[in-house]
Amino acid sequence: MKKILAFSGSNHSQSIHSVLINTLAAKAISTKVTTINLMDFELPMYGIDVESNGIPETLIKLKKIMSEYDALIIASPEHNGSMPAFLKNVIDWLSRIAEPGQSFFGSNKTPILLVSASPGENGGATNLKTMAELMPWWGADVKGTYSLGHYHDKLMNGSFDIPTQGRLTTLMADFENSLGEK
Repeated sequence: MKKILAFSGSNHSQSIHSVLINTLAAKAISTKVTTINLMDFELPMYGIDVESNGIPETLIKLKKIMSEYDALIIASPEHNGSMPAFLKNVIDWLSRIAEPGQSFFGSNKTPILLVSASPGENGGATNLKTMAELMPWWGADVKGTYSLGHYHDKLMNGSFDIPTQGRLTTLMADFENSLGEK
């Protein structure tokens, strides 16, 4: 059985992206999905001067965890049309310990599903488009993207409405199918 690691690129304690990640994880049928909180892997803001003090142990731990999975689901907020500094900082640190020719995230050509949500109509689509273009440079194989706009209108009593549930079920099934048999 393939293993998927899922996380939110948000550092907000009540992130809507964590809700989205947990909903997708619960829809897995043919894979095992584990969710982590990137805030558990505290990293200083990347810089060459900071790196000269050594690689943070939390980064080594995060990279080891990522390397144990076959694929990733990343939920990224959109901050002013781009990924949040919190997520970019994690990626910058991961790039510093990646083996030459390998993905920042795990094995080479790591399959990735990119998702986003926002209260607005766009659902973070601008950021996801940019991330989908960058991910292959970072050794990832983007299998799909999904933007959930009007988030608060679609979440009722802790669950998404029926049409959104259907889209998320299909999205997760398509991602699982894209991973093939192990």
